[in-house]
Amino acid sequence: MTQAAEDLFEGIRIILRTFTVDETRFPPAEGRIKYNALDFQSLYYLDSNPGCKNAELAKHLGISATTSQSVCDRLIRRGFVRRESNDSSRRAISLRLTEEGQSVVAAIHRQDLANCETMLLALPASSRKQFASQILQIASSLSTTDE
Repeated sequence: MTQAAEDLFEGIRIILRTFTVDETRFPPAEGRIKYNALDFQSLYYLDSNPGCKNAELAKHLGISATTSQSVCDRLIRRGFVRRESNDSSRRAISLRLTEEGQSVVAAIHRQDLANCETMLLALPASSRKQFASQILQIASSLSTTDE
């Protein structure tokens, strides 16, 4: 391993712990819900893909349909998601965010942006845009689905 990879690993490890584990400094979703990667990513996907099917969500997340179903069941119990009949097929079920789910997604997004601002403030102003561009470049190279 290169030293650059070791440094990147250590930095990512600290950032993940800070923003996803330590709820005291940067509470997830503005303190409205506990962090759960599958829940947060599912809510983001459902926000931008209203009426999608469970199989589409599972494919996007790269998880099994049964795992996606469990996530959706949990989000439904919490009042964030609802199932409804699909217009194209009576047997197909679509997933949509509830008003509460939309509100939580908005809180997650605001908190995520605030966390990013916090991270960028650690860099000189002159290098922030380039850093963000490089992170996006890495993310784009890893993405297997349309974001």
